[in-house]
Amino acid sequence: MLKRLEVRNLAVICEATLELGPGLNVLTGETGAGKSLLVDALALLLGARSEGLLGPFGDSLLVTAFFQGEGEERILSRRIGNRSTPRIDGEVVSLKELQEEAERWLSLHAQHTAIALLSPKRQRELLDALLPPGLLQEYGEAYRKHQALLAEKRTLEEALRAKTEREDLLRFQLKEILEANPRPGEDQELEAEAQRLRHLEALRERSGKAYTLLVEGGALDLLQAALRELRAGSRFDPALEALARDLEGALEGGRAVARELEDYLESLEGDPSRLAQLEERLSLLERLKRKYGPTLEEVLRYGERAQEELKALEGGEERLLELERALRVASEALYKAGERLSEARLQAARKLEKEMEAELSALGFPKARFQVELKPLPEPGPQGLEEILFRFSANPHLPPAPLSATSGGELSRIALALALLTGAEAPTVVFDEVDAGIGGETAWKVAERLARLGQVRQVLVVTHLPQIAARATRHLRVVKEGEEVRIEVLEGEKRIRELARLLSGQYTEAALAHARLLLEGNGHPVQDWVEAQE
Repeated sequence: MLKRLEVRNLAVICEATLELGPGLNVLTGETGAGKSLLVDALALLLGARSEGLLGPFGDSLLVTAFFQGEGEERILSRRIGNRSTPRIDGEVVSLKELQEEAERWLSLHAQHTAIALLSPKRQRELLDALLPPGLLQEYGEAYRKHQALLAEKRTLEEALRAKTEREDLLRFQLKEILEANPRPGEDQELEAEAQRLRHLEALRERSGKAYTLLVEGGALDLLQAALRELRAGSRFDPALEALARDLEGALEGGRAVARELEDYLESLEGDPSRLAQLEERLSLLERLKRKYGPTLEEVLRYGERAQEELKALEGGEERLLELERALRVASEALYKAGERLSEARLQAARKLEKEMEAELSALGFPKARFQVELKPLPEPGPQGLEEILFRFSANPHLPPAPLSATSGGELSRIALALALLTGAEAPTVVFDEVDAGIGGETAWKVAERLARLGQVRQVLVVTHLPQIAARATRHLRVVKEGEEVRIEVLEGEKRIRELARLLSGQYTEAALAHARLLLEGNGHPVQDWVEAQE
């Protein structure tokens, strides 16, 4: 439910906070105080346009709504100034994402707002709320299976159209990789060998100098002489013995290095033909890597994928025949599921039409006609074989028209009747103008139905009717004092005075007495008196 609504710089409202409770919340106040602006604030969260709503108290307006459900909380906000900044739980999102999240929590029925009830999607959802369980899921599964097969068939057909060209390319690429027959890591091994052959002279020079310094230059002899001296001295100081052992190890290491350098120099033989072979092989491998992957491992994987694709293409005609057979079966299953869904919708539509006309009659439309049109689609859609359209006419001499042709007051009462009959509303339902142009018995019945809806949903109603205000579980009044707009919770004597104002526009003893009776009896004891005042 909606716990709190905060608005800043919204038209004449500098700053205001609306605290709501469960059940039926009623908002009253003098004309021009800003009641409907709070509904406009909620409409902004549902994606409504903001023309004329930016106030004079800053360069941007801000609407923030705090919702709470079962184990879940959401903070939705929208700042509008030079640009719009929608947020969900503080994170910037697109306006569409904000609208979709707001629709999970809130449905709004008011004039000049983005009303979901006008969309065929919402009308279909309301009708489908009356269907037996399982039908929508059955159709959805059949539709998804049919679409998956259809998508695969289209992809395969497109591939087959370019089959010859693609097969030639894949065969060429596969032949190129197979003929080269690269090994993982081969390029690194060959590069190391080629590097050695490219710098043969430098290797001979450096290793030769090192050998000369060790053997002919006397480095080993000097180490041998130093070792003799240390051993001679160790007879007088044992500490030199450890140094002698270290030096002896160094001498042995030097002799081993000299032997290995001698063998290394003998192995350094130039082979121009081998270097040419290596350069040619490395060039081939680099070309493969440039075409098929940054590494030889990627080249080999590309070859495997090419082989698999070639195999799939070579069997494409057989797979296409299989898909066509599967599609015929899936299409038949889809239409059967669609027909079952359509039949259930037709039965639900006829039932809803009767119940809506009875409900609308009680809500002030005694001659109303309500129709649910099932308009066939040219081909099966994701939600069935037809589009759902609601039509309404308050005049028995005029044919029912789409709901977009109805007034805000009419639409609010239609939404109220649908909410009661289908139970397919958001957790919080907001009505503005639901009491437009009604009074007497109709006002009592509208109030009774709002109270009944408040037992299963959180309801917020902007009203001027005492019958509705008296049924509220939470009564709030919007008060405008100069440039300040504040919202106060009415209880006790304050609520009685507000009901008296709604009853007669005055605070006479008679009005106050009748307000008390109205409140004590939730509206019904003073029905005749209220009708007399009208």
